Amino acid sequence: MTLASPLRLCVLLAVALAGCTQPQRPYTFQASPGPESVLDTLVRALVSAGQPPESVEPDLGILRTRWEQTQPCYQTPSQQQGALMRRFITTVAPTASGSNIVTVTMEAQCCEAQGERRHGGLRPGSCLAVNEILESHQNEVNALGATLQQAMDNAAK
Repeated sequence: MTLASPLRLCVLLAVALAGCTQPQRPYTFQASPGPESVLDTLVRALVSAGQPPESVEPDLGILRTRWEQTQPCYQTPSQQQGALMRRFITTVAPTASGSNIVTVTMEAQCCEAQGERRHGGLRPGSCLAVNEILESHQNEVNALGATLQQAMDNAAK
C-alpha cells in the first residue's frame, strides 16, 4: 500500500463525515416598501427567527447576527481542532424603482478552541475565514432568506 492510499482514504472519510463544501450562494430577493422601514421589518423578522442582530448599520443597510459555534473544524491558524463559528449578514440595497434588493449570506470562520471573545469579535489571529460552506449551512442561509422574504412580503401588504 502506498502513502497515497491511506491519504486518499482519510480524505474520503473526512468528506463522508463532514460533508462536501461548496461556494456560498447568497439568498437574494426584491422587497417592496411597506409602512415601516425595511431595516425595522428585517430586525423584527431576524429576532422572530432566533437570529437577533448583534449590529445594525442603518447608513450602510447591513445587519449582522452574533457569532455562533456550529461544529468542529480543522482550518485553525495552528491546524488544531477548533470550532466553526458562523453569523448571518443581511444587506439592503435600494433600487431606482423604490424597492430594495435584500441579500442574506453567511460568514464563517474556523477558530482555535482557546479563542477569546472580545467586544463581539474573536481575538485577532485565532480564526481563519472559511471560503466554502457545507450544504447544511447553505440550507440555513436559504431558510433564513425565505423567512425574511416572507416577512417583507407580509409587511408590504
